[in-house]
Amino acid sequence: MNPLLKIPPLSADHLTHPTQLAKKLEVLVGTKFPLTGKTRTDGSNLRKLVASVLEKSELPPAATDYFVASSKGVPKILREFVDTYLITTGDTYNLQVWNRIPSSESIQVDFSEETPLRAKDVRFVLIRVDPSSHIIKAVLILTPDYIEQHFGQFGKPTVKHQLIISPDSRRKIISSESRVLFHNDIAYVGQNWISDLAEYSFRETPHFDTIIPLKQILTLVQAQLIGTRLEDAPTKTRGQLLEERVARMLGYNPSDDELLFGGFPDIPHQALEVKTQDSPTVDLGKFTPQIEETVPACPGFTTLTIRYLIALTDPDTQIIEGAILCPGSVLGRHFSYVSDESFKCQRTIPMSFFDKFEGMSVFNPELT
Repeated sequence: MNPLLKIPPLSADHLTHPTQLAKKLEVLVGTKFPLTGKTRTDGSNLRKLVASVLEKSELPPAATDYFVASSKGVPKILREFVDTYLITTGDTYNLQVWNRIPSSESIQVDFSEETPLRAKDVRFVLIRVDPSSHIIKAVLILTPDYIEQHFGQFGKPTVKHQLIISPDSRRKIISSESRVLFHNDIAYVGQNWISDLAEYSFRETPHFDTIIPLKQILTLVQAQLIGTRLEDAPTKTRGQLLEERVARMLGYNPSDDELLFGGFPDIPHQALEVKTQDSPTVDLGKFTPQIEETVPACPGFTTLTIRYLIALTDPDTQIIEGAILCPGSVLGRHFSYVSDESFKCQRTIPMSFFDKFEGMSVFNPELT
């Protein structure tokens, strides 16, 4: 495959419109595609075939300053942000997407100034090949939203999730005037909250009249957290040290037993998850704001409305240089999600759907 196709476009705004992509790939319909019966070989050959068609026409301008979240999750043909899939036999086709949640806001390729490429921006190029004649019968370009709208949501795997904060994103935050990337609450929290929390355990179930609004926590973070130093310790221990410092900052008197308890979120009484970041990767555990789920420790909250406080610490000095303070739903707008192990999301599509468009190359076709 042409190496130029492995370079992302200048931005999401510079991608070729999918209707034009469908027009370009129309030349494949009716042509022969020899099947070997080997899944990996056929998949690779199909990707090369699509790439050879795309490179014959004008490509989007290439990016020069970019950050790829993970080599495992991004599309193989980065220049047009497409993944290719081969469809042959059976009553249904099981679409498998590896190492990303297809319809999520998670940033896959970030740019210094341009619009990022997100998981939901990937275009699926599904090519139907008749296994007896080896003839390409149809080309369909579908978006994740279209697939979920017509066939249901992708299956959600249980994996350990991670957040990637690119060096450029980090620099922008710590060099800003506030030194905090801040978004306000999206869930209702008490307007007249109880300010004296010394008699409460931060492990208690939250009540709306005891939850401090993020706007007030922002003031505390700027005054009492940024510019201070965490003790030099292993990552897990530093996380516990930060958790204790934040709990005291909010007005609690945490005991050693409370600090060793663990769980999600770290401070349930405030529906607040606390993290440190001194390398691009932040471990999120099994809960991720990519996927909306109820949070057992915080009735009334989901992974989207749980609040996150991420301290940006210098890896050498352990000084907290900046912070991220926002609801979980906002994180994917600014940063990338990945997993520390390979996983797949699956969605079954009836083969009859592809049969409806035999002889055609289409984008998100209307169903009657």
